[in-house]
Amino acid sequence: MRQTIYYLLLFIITLSCTEKKTQSNNNKINKNSKSDTVSKVEESSKEKSNSDCIFDDNYKVVTKEWLDELGIKKYVWDPKNNRAIVAYNGDTLTLYQGGCYHFVSSVEISTALYPNKETDSTLLKKINDVACKFKFDNYCQKLVEGKFKRVDNDDASVLLEFEDDDPEDNIIYGGIQILEKEKKTIVKITEYYN
Repeated sequence: MRQTIYYLLLFIITLSCTEKKTQSNNNKINKNSKSDTVSKVEESSKEKSNSDCIFDDNYKVVTKEWLDELGIKKYVWDPKNNRAIVAYNGDTLTLYQGGCYHFVSSVEISTALYPNKETDSTLLKKINDVACKFKFDNYCQKLVEGKFKRVDNDDASVLLEFEDDDPEDNIIYGGIQILEKEKKTIVKITEYYN
């Protein structure tokens, strides 16, 4: 009788260990299947997003390369807006580069409020420094030299327009927009290849 109980106990232990092992293997298979599916979907969406594009629309990669070129290593990537956020000389810069049909370079400066933002020489110098640092060559130095046209917009913003030095280079200059938002002065610098 005792021997039968030992055999029965040994059989139950063996059976329960085999069942746990099978469940563990099934979980591993499910995890692998899920990660394979996710990577296949990601590959598929990458192929879709790049299929019709003239330029590289992987903003994260292109922006990282741009920042590496400029020697900027510390930044935070905002995946929701496809932008890098950089602390720069006491200000916050939000920037990106890339695009599908137009290759855009954009830097937005969020800085302290300047009461006379359109003509403040300190603000213009700050904008000029950022334009030069980020290789906006058509804007660099022209700000401090006053070589721009000021356009007042209906939304209380100001647009600084610049003459295109080389109309044949296929670069469209969006100008520099200055506006007030949430007790900050916001400056948007843009250009793009058409």
